[in-house]
Amino acid sequence: MVKWMNKPESLLAAAALGLLGALAVLLNLTLASCQNSAAGRVGQTGVHGQPLARAPLPPPRQEFYGDRGPDLRVRIRSGVNSASIAAPAGEALMWPGVAWSSGASARTLRTAGPVEIRLVGGEFVLRSPQGEARVNAAEGLWAAPMPARSGSTPMLTLDGGPYPGKLRIVPRSDAAPGAFDVIEHVALEDYLPGVVAKEMLAGWPLTAFQVQAVCARTYALQERGLSLLRGEHFDLESTDRDQVYGGASANATAQEAVRTTRGLVLKHNGLILRAYYSSTCGGRTASARDTWPTGRGYEYNLAAPVQAHTRPTACDISPLHRWTVTRDRAELEQRIRAFGERQKLLVRRLRTLHSIEPMAFNADGRPSRYKVIEPGGTWYELSGEELRLACNNSVPASAAAAAGVGAPSAGLPIVDRKSRVHSSDFAVQVRGNVATFTGRGFGHGVGMCQYCAKAFADRGEDWRTIVLRFYPGATIERQY
Repeated sequence: MVKWMNKPESLLAAAALGLLGALAVLLNLTLASCQNSAAGRVGQTGVHGQPLARAPLPPPRQEFYGDRGPDLRVRIRSGVNSASIAAPAGEALMWPGVAWSSGASARTLRTAGPVEIRLVGGEFVLRSPQGEARVNAAEGLWAAPMPARSGSTPMLTLDGGPYPGKLRIVPRSDAAPGAFDVIEHVALEDYLPGVVAKEMLAGWPLTAFQVQAVCARTYALQERGLSLLRGEHFDLESTDRDQVYGGASANATAQEAVRTTRGLVLKHNGLILRAYYSSTCGGRTASARDTWPTGRGYEYNLAAPVQAHTRPTACDISPLHRWTVTRDRAELEQRIRAFGERQKLLVRRLRTLHSIEPMAFNADGRPSRYKVIEPGGTWYELSGEELRLACNNSVPASAAAAAGVGAPSAGLPIVDRKSRVHSSDFAVQVRGNVATFTGRGFGHGVGMCQYCAKAFADRGEDWRTIVLRFYPGATIERQY
């Protein structure tokens, strides 16, 4: 789970400046502590099941859980080469360690406009209407809003969007020259409204939003724990690789859902559950153990509440409850082959696709493993989630060449919503040059189904009953 002041005109202003200086020192100490708490996971998949890879950093310090929950580190920009950070009109940003050419204090900058940031030759270059500054990139860069008035949350904007936390800018030489990440350090309870508002559709009932809030809080805390253990520089992505997050949200239902479930999480055998969820189960649930790794470091995918089980479903209100997609067979072969090459799987040897057939089913009757079969009977085994990702695999020119796909300069088009294989629950018919997928649901199908949650809420069920139906054997407990 995405761093100053005007000359005082009176004794009162001078006193205020002294107080501000003290606050700045405290912020420096806080930010230094945050810098020492870099952490994360390596080579995992997020709540939406997308592969992740992250670079380790030193282990973090222990953090205090306040009533807003622990701080999260959310990567809100990845490998970008520019960013624009601003404070609300008339407010000030704090830039610890930054000396401005205009002579502004190294602690605060009351900006008339945004501060534009680029990474040039090992230095962060900051430009604003008040001047320019350069900072050694190896030291990182922080930006924070001034402490807010009592009862309000301090805010800043990144590229025009509001965010309720502090921002850390981290160089990413592994991505490209001049690239950097923007990591938001934000209290969990301030982060959650921005997730709930993005993960649920506007207009859905409060009860469904409460279900989402509990699942999102649980997932974030579990993922944060893994990040701290593995020593990464961020905890969560702001995309569907983890949970979709758009910064501060004005959605009143999302805010109420977070407020009324504050601190509540799902646990199993005393441990915070990895509360997977997806859009539409299609009437059949999936197992975490069939979908993601279960070896050392991934034992959480063996927890009983996130395995397939037969339960009432109601996601027939989803536009993707049932779907049909047709694909060009030759292109499908190329995508599967390229996926196998990248993942070092035997299916990279696939020559011609004859058929795709299920070979194993889970406890709820959903296919869990498939055979990808060549003419003559040679076949390759893939899990349902592997096959879904393979069918939707992006193939740039370099990957196409490595997998023997077409001309060296040619990649394949991005799979769009119309051509995407939406879930791992499908039947395939291959005829001539066309493969037709007839499927159920959208997403991996593990844990909470968002459309089912909406339908159960519409029936008048309470959020606790709904949550525990999705994760049988789990308990709802107060974490803070």
